[in-house]
Amino acid sequence: MSEKSLVRDQDKFMLRLPEGMRERIKYKAQRAGMSMNEAIVWCLEKHFPATTTIEAKLDELAELVSILKGDNTYDGVDRLISEVRKTIAEVGADRVKASPDFEELVTKRYEQWQEWEAERINEDAYDPFDDDNYPDFPSEEELQAYAQQRDDFNKKTARMIEIAKQLEADEKAKKSKK
Repeated sequence: MSEKSLVRDQDKFMLRLPEGMRERIKYKAQRAGMSMNEAIVWCLEKHFPATTTIEAKLDELAELVSILKGDNTYDGVDRLISEVRKTIAEVGADRVKASPDFEELVTKRYEQWQEWEAERINEDAYDPFDDDNYPDFPSEEELQAYAQQRDDFNKKTARMIEIAKQLEADEKAKKSKK
């Protein structure tokens, strides 16, 4: 299916923005390598996430548990959770001794989990619009000054066009009198 038909199926929403905000969104979106629409949707998703169904959450948890089990089934999940709790308590009490092979396996899987968790935390914390990620980003006052300069330039350009048209009209009027 073409992307155009997918876009057509999406919900559209007209939005009025305070003065200067469009320019700020455009600048930060470009800086982050996004379109303005992607940037706005990203911000909305971050602060208004979709609700998760119990089925989706259970699937996510089962997937995490299956990493430990080595398969994608629900069989034995309750027993596994119970054994994990019991083992953690026994390890904490220094009552569990394990073979070096098992300790190595657990260590590898724990390190793998730590890497995944660090990536997840990093992804959750990443904000492409955080000004600290872009030290050369102009301040709010500078953005407003740029917008004012642009507006002044546009006004001057419009005035110059008016003057040019008036001069042209005056020139035509002089020629028609002769």
